[in-house]
Amino acid sequence: VLCVKCVRRFDTSSAPWLREDLGVLTATGDRDGLFIVDRKSARGIFCRFGMRGIVAAAHYDGSRNFVTVMGGLRRYMISAPKNCEFMHLFPKNHPSGRHSQVDWSAPDLEKYPNFPQARVSELVLEPGDFLYIPSGWLHYVMSLNMNWQCNARSGKGKGRAGDLSHCGF
Repeated sequence: VLCVKCVRRFDTSSAPWLREDLGVLTATGDRDGLFIVDRKSARGIFCRFGMRGIVAAAHYDGSRNFVTVMGGLRRYMISAPKNCEFMHLFPKNHPSGRHSQVDWSAPDLEKYPNFPQARVSELVLEPGDFLYIPSGWLHYVMSLNMNWQCNARSGKGKGRAGDLSHCGF
């Protein structure tokens, strides 16, 4: 996960797969492919509006996701694919496949006792912030006030989406 305001603190030597996913940010990278890396698989640009308390249930996307908040505040909770075993994902062929059965706002720890073992990062995006969510990373989004964001998804990253395989995906 890469957040523009966090870039100065991020050391890609600890995550070489991120350098592969975002080659455009390296000295020799492709200068034309930051957002749309595969024009045939591009899904367009989507803008979403939210009011305080509106959530997007925890899920993962099969493609790279680039998000920018245009106004207001959005809280993101993000978890690497290797944590999928603690997320209680619906089965692959279920209509809600890719989504967690756990309500991250108020997890039922009797029903999902191993959920607290998942490692999750939390950040609040403000207007102008840019967030990269690699393929396969679980994310839960909550609107903190009236806000709007735009995002683009394109291509599958080479990152760690394969870590989902031990959860049936």
